[in-house]
This record gives sequence, structure tokens and C-alpha cells, in this order.
Amino acid sequence: MNWPTCCTDLKIKSIVGMRRSGRRIQTPARTQNQLEAVKIMRNYKIYPLHLGTINRDNTNMMYMCEPGKKIDIPLIAWLITDGKSNILVDTGGTAADGIHYMPYMQESGQDIITQLARHEVIPEDIQIVVMTHLHWDHAGNNRLFQNAVFYTQRKELEYAVAPLAIQKNAYNYKLIFQTQYCVLDGATQILEGISVIETPGHSPGSQSVIVETEKGPYIIVGDLIGLYACIEHDPMIVNGLHTNLFEYYDSLNRVIASGCTILPGHDPKVLEHEAYPM
Repeated sequence: MNWPTCCTDLKIKSIVGMRRSGRRIQTPARTQNQLEAVKIMRNYKIYPLHLGTINRDNTNMMYMCEPGKKIDIPLIAWLITDGKSNILVDTGGTAADGIHYMPYMQESGQDIITQLARHEVIPEDIQIVVMTHLHWDHAGNNRLFQNAVFYTQRKELEYAVAPLAIQKNAYNYKLIFQTQYCVLDGATQILEGISVIETPGHSPGSQSVIVETEKGPYIIVGDLIGLYACIEHDPMIVNGLHTNLFEYYDSLNRVIASGCTILPGHDPKVLEHEAYPM
């Protein structure tokens, strides 16, 4: 498993240029110092953060299943902590404004600042943010975490530059590229006890986060598995939005074979528990 390579300049031309030239990205001293400040830790607790709800057709979460059936889909980010160090997986969607991404509702207290405050954490306390992918409902609040090092896969950044036209609205281009990222190329250990694996299919650079806990490893899979029902079905069902079905099913099989406890990206059932492991 690799250690990450970091990038300080993520202008669009830089991303494309690095891809074409194969130039190695250097690790900045600032980022190294931030990482040194994060204590090595094990046996993490994982807290789901409910950041609003969208209402969509069931086929959005389960490809070609029960078209016409409308379902409520929670937006979820994840706080990983030992009570001292704080890691976030995804940052949720931009604030519901009654105009964009409708139907999209946020009840009082479902903003990410309030959700973190329930665990006595403020945005400045977050040291690392791992992005499962860069869609609007997962990367909408990146700007709030000024002290954090952000991790994403290179393939995800490259696709976000020029996605298929039909998937362009899934990316909030302006917000994505206000953030500086550590660019990953495949499976990587972020800290002792926290690592990522590539799980493409929903998007080319989707990744899943494996977290070691006192009751074994958990895996936060983002939109690879939106609902538990997707993997309970035979055959397993993919998300309605996808870029490569062959990669998608390879990723599903890899996650199942890992033996980790799965935490889906949008299932209301995960919100029935305050923390994982329970």
C-alpha cells in the first residue's frame, strides 16, 4: 500500500499537464507538518452526520429498479475520531436554498457545523478530509475546512475537469477547484488504521475508506453502495449514475471480499445508530 503524494496547485491546466507529462507531484512542507500533527491512532469511532435529504426516483439509487417510486435519500458525511484527532469523510452538499438540486431539504441542525458540534468538534479541528468522490452532495462544504489536508484520487480530479455532458451537473466545478488536494494513485494508507482503496464505477475515481475499529474494519463506500438493498439484491444493483459497469461490479466484489462491515453512502438505516462500531 502506498503513502500519498500531495499537490499544492490544482489549477485545471496543472492537472491536465501533470497527466500528460507524467511529472511527479512534490509533497509541500506545509502539508507534511500538518500530517505530523495528526497522532497515529487505532480503534476509531465513526459518526454519521445527517446533512439534509433529497427526494428522488428509486432508480437514482438502484439502477432500473421500481421506476416511478419516490424515496427520501439522506446526505451523509462521516466523522472519524478517537476523541483527540478528527478525520472527515466527505463534506455533504451545499446549503439547501430552494432552487438548486431540488427537491432538497435541510431541517434545522442538519448543516455540517451543527452536526460536528454535537461531537464537540469545530471545522478548524478537522485535520484530514477524505473524498469518496467529488459530486456536489459529497464535496459541497470543502471550503469550511481550512486546516485540513484533502485526499482524492487523480482519476476523479481528471474526470471532474471534463465529465460526460450528461453527468456535468453532478460536479460543482467552481467549488471543487477552490480546494487543494493530495492526489492519490490507487490504494493508499492515510494513517495507521485508515486507508483507501479504489472502487470505481459510480465515477472513475471513486474510492472507499477502510477504518480499523475495536470490532474490526469498517468500510465507508460512498455511492458505490447507496443502500443496503443494493447488495442484498441478487444480482447486486448499481447506482443509477455510473461511468463503467464492468469496473462497478469489480469494485462491488472487492468490497464484499474485503470482509469489512459496509457503511453505505445514502441509506437512512445508518442514521439509526449514533456511532460505529455500536
